[in-house]
Amino acid sequence: MDKILGVRSNIYEQFHGSNAGREHFFKNEHGGEYAAYYTAMYLVQDTGESVQLHMKQGFSSNPWSAYIEFWGVMQAIFIQQDAIKELYEAVIGSPLKILPASDWSKLRDVRNLCAGHPAKRTQGVAATQRTFMGRNFGNYDQIQYELWDAHMPQRPSHPTFNLRKMIEAYDVEGAEILNMVLSTLATKWPRNVNETDVGAPPTASGPSVRIVIIPRRGER
Repeated sequence: MDKILGVRSNIYEQFHGSNAGREHFFKNEHGGEYAAYYTAMYLVQDTGESVQLHMKQGFSSNPWSAYIEFWGVMQAIFIQQDAIKELYEAVIGSPLKILPASDWSKLRDVRNLCAGHPAKRTQGVAATQRTFMGRNFGNYDQIQYELWDAHMPQRPSHPTFNLRKMIEAYDVEGAEILNMVLSTLATKWPRNVNETDVGAPPTASGPSVRIVIIPRRGER
């Protein structure tokens, strides 16, 4: 998550370093976009730092705890991806399109696959399939799940995947998307305020709104 968190930090600096950009989003008519911006920024940071730390620590040796941790990691990535999409749309103004073959999509697909969702898989496969992941699934470098296929009902298989590499590949794609957000912010609203001005409200003649300041990483 280093790359996503790094660009997120740059977006924060860019946003709070531009009077024009902040005044644009602080207007009442752009309240929805501003809410999308700051909530997405919180979510990208919280999910990213949590997954980043867990990847360094690894899954618990207790299989029941590890099971819950796995789903927590996968759900955190889902939340982060949704937040990135909201941030992209709030700043750029159009929905983010993700290709089915992208590393972004592969992570979502494998999460659904391990969850057995859908419980009865029939579309896109030759015969009905069912999947699930047990408690003793492995580690970041090798996650194992069970696959039942109607073609061989007596011999379920146990495919594996490298979750660490999948997250690292997604981290690159996510950072590329956030760099588009950063580039748009820099083009529309170049930086022009001092560090001490961060969080300053719009001019007195501007609309009166409640200003929410997003702290830098580590300040929460």
